[in-house]
Amino acid sequence: MSELIVKRTTLKQQVYDYLKDSILLGEFNPGERLIEEKIAETLNVSRSPIREAVRMLEKDGLLNVHQTGGVTVVNPTIEDYRSLYEVRVEMESLAAYFAAERCDDSEIALMETSIQEMAHEISIHNLKGLLRVNFNFHEIIVRASRNPFLISMTLQLRGINSFYRRAIVEGDPRNMENALRDHEEIFFAIRKRDPDFARECMRKHIEHDYQAFMKAVQK
Repeated sequence: MSELIVKRTTLKQQVYDYLKDSILLGEFNPGERLIEEKIAETLNVSRSPIREAVRMLEKDGLLNVHQTGGVTVVNPTIEDYRSLYEVRVEMESLAAYFAAERCDDSEIALMETSIQEMAHEISIHNLKGLLRVNFNFHEIIVRASRNPFLISMTLQLRGINSFYRRAIVEGDPRNMENALRDHEEIFFAIRKRDPDFARECMRKHIEHDYQAFMKAVQK
């Protein structure tokens, strides 16, 4: 599968992007060991860029590098997810507030397209597609806040949030239909340029997510 690697950026960056996307979209499970030889064979690259990419992903909090030399995907605890919720409910609500004040028409259009794509992925039961468009919707809003510190801190949580979202979707596919309705409410509030309502809608959405997650893991 050498076509996965193209000469547009450094090999290290390309391997990093490939591994990160694979982790975020569920190609690797929490706690799963990464086999360097297998990755090298899949991407048709040497082990050096893989090791550099692994170090970058360790700093991102997505991989654990053990003293024995093994590498595994992080496996968050319930307490980690609870802490994530406490942070997300404040930061993403704030992002929605500022997005309603500061976003431009192109970002409104991107949000609307993301909602349409999410409805499509739900209709064909595409888990990976759902995770991707869900991330996109939230990222558009965060970036539309125009606050570089809020953007940096929120996107840094994307790794652990990917495991969180996957557990919600796998726990009950209907959760994504509920999430779609939440996304539509958030979008309408932002499009109306109503910061307070946008913040309230995002807060409810994050709370719904957390309730769905806790229900999924307690089964």
